[in-house]
Amino acid sequence: MTTGNALEQTNAAFTTTQWTMLDGLRSEDQAERRAAAERAAAAYWPPVYACTRRLVHSREAAADLAQGFFADVVLGRRLFERADAKQGRLRSLIRTALKRYATDQWRRSSIRGAGKTFPLDELDREDSLGIEGDSERAFDRRWALALFEEALRRTETHYTSNHKEQYWRLFEARVLHPATHNCTISPLKEDALAHGFHSSAEGASASQTVKRRFDAIFREVVSETVGHAESVDEEYRLIRSLLSAQHS
Repeated sequence: MTTGNALEQTNAAFTTTQWTMLDGLRSEDQAERRAAAERAAAAYWPPVYACTRRLVHSREAAADLAQGFFADVVLGRRLFERADAKQGRLRSLIRTALKRYATDQWRRSSIRGAGKTFPLDELDREDSLGIEGDSERAFDRRWALALFEEALRRTETHYTSNHKEQYWRLFEARVLHPATHNCTISPLKEDALAHGFHSSAEGASASQTVKRRFDAIFREVVSETVGHAESVDEEYRLIRSLLSAQHS
């Protein structure tokens, strides 16, 4: 049916890529540049913090180092002004710049923050995630989780905005919550009826529709952070493997 196909296709509303978002950082208008830096900080601070948390002794110092990176490098040195979407991955660009900045700050013994202060509840949430590994591995794992969370957010928005919220809620109950909270799955017929479907078969079909849609969006989110189209498959496999390793 046309409705089902539409639900599985890529929504044009999601065509704004991470590289497009970062174009604002190249603006000559200071206010626009600062606003873009705020958006970049909101999008990328979790993996940056996961990395800095391994480099310093306290979470307060890690937050200061992360804030300093965004203020000094992303905004002050205009990290993305020379960035070319055709030259590589945002993940590698940000991680490399962060490690250089951290090394420079350590040499100067003057870690400092500027601009936005991250709320304590956000730090609590990050510290509770249990991201493991050295600084680079932690960055990559939190980066992968951030892309996963963004794909979930876009998928939910897609179904709720298309008046198909019951599709998302059923997927949430049968796939997402059991996978992330180690929950017991209710009988399919029970879940299907509870979410407005008429049979087990209809509920199973709806869940598969959402899964296919999520997989397509997740790949789309990953592709937005990769410059070369031929590198998308490799990056997507790496992101999936990082998520699997985190939850194994």
